[in-house]
Amino acid sequence: MITADGPVHASGRSCVEFGVRGVVSFELRARGASHDLHSGNFGGVAPNPIWTLVHLLATMKNERGEITIDGFYDRVQPPGALERAALDALPIDLPAILGGLGLARMDAPEGRGFADRLALWPTLTINGLNGGYAGPGSKTVLPHVAVAKCDIRMVTDQTAEEIFAKVRDHVARHAPEVELVWQGGMDPSKTPMDSPFAAPIVAGVTQAQGEPPLLVPAMGGSLPEYVWTKTLGVHSFVVPYANADEANHAPNENLEVERFIGGIKTGAAILAHLGMIEMR
Repeated sequence: MITADGPVHASGRSCVEFGVRGVVSFELRARGASHDLHSGNFGGVAPNPIWTLVHLLATMKNERGEITIDGFYDRVQPPGALERAALDALPIDLPAILGGLGLARMDAPEGRGFADRLALWPTLTINGLNGGYAGPGSKTVLPHVAVAKCDIRMVTDQTAEEIFAKVRDHVARHAPEVELVWQGGMDPSKTPMDSPFAAPIVAGVTQAQGEPPLLVPAMGGSLPEYVWTKTLGVHSFVVPYANADEANHAPNENLEVERFIGGIKTGAAILAHLGMIEMR
């Protein structure tokens, strides 16, 4: 299975991706009084659901960037030799990447390479935290409800079911009054880098693009590739065709015409090289 989704490498070179991270999305919902209250008349009396969520979230990830949900890292495995070599070979201009994002540093923890963070490590992200009043000026309100939207990106050998169960146990232990709501999930996926299909795919990309592609053990995003690799037992690859600055999922998402034409050529070349494989 070959998926043509997403942008090429930040360097502009084509790439062949052998896996994707999985994802679990969920909401944490905390409630206080039946309605918003005056923070002077009821502050210190009525529980504040935003503080409930803030304290709960603080038990899930520490200031060193470590996710502190019990057993969260149990199935995280070190890379194999081929994966390690592929990650080390990826050209990374970290100052340029950070500068383009308006950042001065990467997120904690320290000591992890840029490519390693996306391919080898799971994450916990707070997508949004809502509750109370956040408009202009001041309103001394004590909110009655708060919601945190979160996602977890998972790596190979972790599953959405397993990780959500660990989150559920953590919430029940630290804040049993908080409601945990499943929003959806996909398992991670990975194809061995020594797959017999890798060489003809690389040859096809090389022929169409004029240079060999970069090999990426796993992309940071998520696609339902697990259906192919885990359910059907089929090797699966992602061969992105779009420009690195396509702004996917953002306003003005775009695809350069040259990349569109190049994608047609690449797809045809890959099929031609795969068609020459003698399967036994």
